[in-house]
Amino acid sequence: MNIAVIAANGRTGQAFVELALAAGHNIRAGVYHTNNLPEHEHLSIVQCDARNSADLTKLIEGQEAVVSFIGHVRNSPAQVQTDAMKALAKVMQQEGLKRIVSLTGTGVRFPQDKISLIDRILNLSISLIDPKIIKDGRDHVLFLQQSNLEWTVIRVLKLQNTSPKPFSLTLYGPTKWWVSREDVAKASLQVLSDHSFIKQAPIISKFNLLK
Repeated sequence: MNIAVIAANGRTGQAFVELALAAGHNIRAGVYHTNNLPEHEHLSIVQCDARNSADLTKLIEGQEAVVSFIGHVRNSPAQVQTDAMKALAKVMQQEGLKRIVSLTGTGVRFPQDKISLIDRILNLSISLIDPKIIKDGRDHVLFLQQSNLEWTVIRVLKLQNTSPKPFSLTLYGPTKWWVSREDVAKASLQVLSDHSFIKQAPIISKFNLLK
C-alpha cells in the first residue's frame, strides 16, 4: 500500500513509518522542518506544513491512504489538528482519496464509552491545564463525522515510550492506562490493512477485551 504520513518525524510517526516499511508498504513521509528518518528504498520525504494545501498535495498525490499523527506541542496553534484536517480534506477530495486514519485522546468522548476512573482523572487534569487540546481533538472528530471521508480515529489515554504489549481495539473501551507508541503504530496499520472501523473511533484497550 502507498501510505502518506503526516507528522512522520514525531515519535509516534517514526514508530509507524518503521513498522509500515517492515511490512512492505511504500511510505511518503511528511516532515515539518527536521527529517530524522533513516533512508529506505521504500521511503520518500516531503517537507510538509499540515495546514498548507500545496504541501499536502505533494504529500498525498498518488497515495492510497493517509495517516495523521499531528498533535499539540509547545506553542502549537489552538486548533492545529482541526485546521490541518480541514486543509487535508479539501486536498484529499481534489485527489480522489478517501481513507484517513487519525490519532487523538480519550478526552474525545462518545455516549457509549466505558470511562475508567484513571481516564476521568487524567482528562480532567488536561481540561483544567490545557483545555484547547481536548477541544481541538473533539472538533477534528466532529469535522470528520460531517465529511465524506472513510475515516478512523484511534483514541488513546496516555502515550508512553515503552515496549509494546498485547492490545485490542474496542469501540468504547475502557482504555489501557498507558499505551506504547508502537501499539499505536500497530493499531493504525491494522485498521488500514483490514479496512476496518470505518467512520468509527476505536480505543486501544487491554488484550482480553472483545471488540
